[in-house]
Amino acid sequence: MFSNKLLKLAGIFLTLYVLAMNVALAESMDRATLEKQATLALGGYDATTYFNLSGAKQGNDAFQAVYHGKRYLFTSEENQQKFANNPTQYLPQFGGLCAHSLVMEKEVSANPAIYTLQQGKLYMFVSEEARTQWSQDTSKNLIAANKHWMFESEKRHEQIAAKKRWKTNNTVKLFSF
Repeated sequence: MFSNKLLKLAGIFLTLYVLAMNVALAESMDRATLEKQATLALGGYDATTYFNLSGAKQGNDAFQAVYHGKRYLFTSEENQQKFANNPTQYLPQFGGLCAHSLVMEKEVSANPAIYTLQQGKLYMFVSEEARTQWSQDTSKNLIAANKHWMFESEKRHEQIAAKKRWKTNNTVKLFSF
């Protein structure tokens, strides 16, 4: 009887030990490894420098942040902190897609080195030509790009909601004739 209790107690301690070791192992994973697993955003450009008079500059690995699964690099700790305080202020419009391609109802990844600032917002483009075409009628193009972006966003939201409904309502109903 005493040996059964001792075995149960030893089993509990062994389980707790294994659990504690797993937690310690997870915590000891190198921070840099975790950061590098996130997708590099903006081609490594410092998101805050787009808003400086000197223009966009490449960040470096010494100053990083992970936001919504993307890894951002910064040129300084000060810029890293600016981003941390208000990341949405520095993010490009349309998720970094080419603003002009959205006018044509296409979703094309932008080149982070080709951009413009309008009313405190960052817009990126796939090419200099796209930026020039965008600039010819900015207000009309902005309306068209926003319309396509909102349509696609709503479609994505509906797809996500449908998947969630399917997961929760996915039950088997038996019947017979």
